[in-house]
Amino acid sequence: MNTENKLGKKIKELRKSKGYTQEKVAELANIDAKHLSKIENGVHTPSYNTLKKLSDILNFNLRDIDSETQTENAIIQSPLYGKSLKILNSAKSEKELQNYYDVLKLANRLMNK
Repeated sequence: MNTENKLGKKIKELRKSKGYTQEKVAELANIDAKHLSKIENGVHTPSYNTLKKLSDILNFNLRDIDSETQTENAIIQSPLYGKSLKILNSAKSEKELQNYYDVLKLANRLMNK
């Protein structure tokens, strides 16, 4: 997973989950809707002031986003992740893919007990 635009994706996800349009959030944050779109798409990096406004409007904490990114990076770098992807990619049908997925979920649960 590309984590470079984790912040923009999270802002978009939170905005949509709250039923806000880009225009509404931009209005509340006192920024242009096009600028918000570019932030969500990873084209622009928001200033601290804009980021603070967005975090207040959408009720998120930057530490939470950073923590999620670190967790995802650790998972992606795990040798088990690569092996799991190879298994899933080897499926010849949807049914076989579902079976592999079910087995991997069960193995994960057993490993984390």
